[in-house]
Amino acid sequence: MHKPDVTVAVLGAGPAGLVAARSLAAVGVDVAIVDGGAPAGRHGIESFPASGAPLAAEIGMLELLCSVSDGPAASMHLSWRDATEQRIFEGEGPLLLDREAMHAALRQDAITKGCRLIASRVREVRSDRLGADVLLETGRLTAELVIDARGRVARAHAGDDLVALPFQAMAHENPHKMFLEAQVDGWLWAASTPGDSLHGAVFLASNMLAGTTQETRNGLVAAALSGMRLVSGAQLHQMGRPVAAGFSAADEPVAAARHILIGDAAIARDPIASHGVVHAIRSGVQAAVAACTILDKQTDSRAALAFLRHKHSQTVQAARIATDAAYADQSLHDSAFWRQRRKELVRSAPANTSDVVPVAIELTRAPVLNEDRIRWAPAIALPETSDFFIAHGTIKAVDVAAASRPAASLETIAKRLARSHNIRCVADVIETLCAGGALPQAGVAA
Repeated sequence: MHKPDVTVAVLGAGPAGLVAARSLAAVGVDVAIVDGGAPAGRHGIESFPASGAPLAAEIGMLELLCSVSDGPAASMHLSWRDATEQRIFEGEGPLLLDREAMHAALRQDAITKGCRLIASRVREVRSDRLGADVLLETGRLTAELVIDARGRVARAHAGDDLVALPFQAMAHENPHKMFLEAQVDGWLWAASTPGDSLHGAVFLASNMLAGTTQETRNGLVAAALSGMRLVSGAQLHQMGRPVAAGFSAADEPVAAARHILIGDAAIARDPIASHGVVHAIRSGVQAAVAACTILDKQTDSRAALAFLRHKHSQTVQAARIATDAAYADQSLHDSAFWRQRRKELVRSAPANTSDVVPVAIELTRAPVLNEDRIRWAPAIALPETSDFFIAHGTIKAVDVAAASRPAASLETIAKRLARSHNIRCVADVIETLCAGGALPQAGVAA
């Protein structure tokens, strides 16, 4: 095989792709970012919650994010239930990021760290177990590995049932406020910024927009703004193009052994329950670690691919639960739009403890991040949480499996573990295994 043009080709220069690229370049990997230009139409402000700050700080990005923010939101105003609500953040609100400035700063940061930038659209990706060919509008690029961060266009998916209409409006509001409002046929998110500007998006069912003109869409956004309960007198200034916004997830985040999907290409979250920038950063970091493992001839690349699949499954499950919970929480309107999205929240019933069932716990293996590589570790599968138990305190998965041989009741397993481990640690492990569905009984007295 001929020497590839680049070690890793990152397709797409959104936050997920740029985080992956800069992380790889920082450890000496030869990276090229392929991007055909940022799509127009997104709203101008992104919110970045305080919960994402530790991750951003860990990878050296927090200062960059702060530099493209006018500061944190001071309050959130909601018209989501029968009565309006106000939440004061007291200095710990999400950062309100200038979206365009954030993309520009991330791109420059990646270039500074040594990434090459190729301005071209991608036509096709062909991959096998040895590498990948990326067919561009401007030619061809070969790589050992492709990280695909092109968003929803990177994969075929069902039509989105939710569309965002981004806007900028003028409104006499103090800056650093966020607004979330349920309306009869959709919902609206916005943030106020200095200069009496209001940036946000109206989210509507896609069938409402089928065949509409720009003039009609302008009218829909203007009507949504005039109908706001939380802001009065907002006047539409300009509007971007419609953007698909419904929840969408790839069945498989590993398109091929040398072609992985990240960010919105893997999971496009519904904005109602999404911290999109945090999701993108986390996805980019995970992809970089997986890429280092795949490229390292001393490690098992299958562990990296299993790691990506596992994280994908966890994220899909969490996103679906959060989305369903957010829509179910809305009680202001009972229209066709809301009935279509309101799902009954399914909660697991307590396990039946009337019968004591002897169990013998089976070991499997899980992909685990160990320093800067992903490796296999003995584990116990937790089907209810799509996770694994590996260790807690001094108790490892192999200890639990050994304590269940010969097959025994949950109480007996706990007693066997307690012979050499702290009883509180034993209780925590048993609770974790029960909650995760690894054991048929609900618990045991400590």
